[in-house]
Amino acid sequence: MDYLPSSEGVLKKVLGYGYQIQPEALKILESMGEEKATEVLGSFPDKFPEAIVIESKHVEAILEKTPDKKAADTNDLKLNGRITQIYDGSGLIQRCPKCNRWIIDDFCIVHSDVEGIWDLRIKARFDDGKERCTLIFKKDVTEKSVGIKLEEAKNLGEAVTLARIKEALLNRNIEVGGVKLSGGNFLVKDIRKV
Repeated sequence: MDYLPSSEGVLKKVLGYGYQIQPEALKILESMGEEKATEVLGSFPDKFPEAIVIESKHVEAILEKTPDKKAADTNDLKLNGRITQIYDGSGLIQRCPKCNRWIIDDFCIVHSDVEGIWDLRIKARFDDGKERCTLIFKKDVTEKSVGIKLEEAKNLGEAVTLARIKEALLNRNIEVGGVKLSGGNFLVKDIRKV
């Protein structure tokens, strides 16, 4: 009898985060109880920032990486190369306060009309001469790599902030440290110009 409320609770949390979920992934989350499922859901946006649908492979990947901090450190990689393109949606953006997705004109594809929260990020094409990937910079690394704080970016506006990002990073030789994500993405934790 306890199974149904827990099941509904987990599904409500998934939907509250703004995700869809495959049945197999929902079964895995339900089997671990609401507290652990909430912990896994909380780490999902960091591990899979572009995902809209939670799949069982996502849940399994999160569960594999959580137990041992040393194991997580060994996943960190360093790449040397150049940023060849800064993608749309980089710079000063707004995010949905409910699901953290990038929104335009206070409209979220999941939650409709919302009051956005300002953020800084960079999505960039990276080429090391052998292979290409998409670099993802969160706010703290964006601020460090460009030398601009969120409050300053809000005063400058979206166009000027994007121009500053391009001036600082485009076609520059850099070394990035971070974690390889699914789908050819790389989450940047540290950057230095070479």
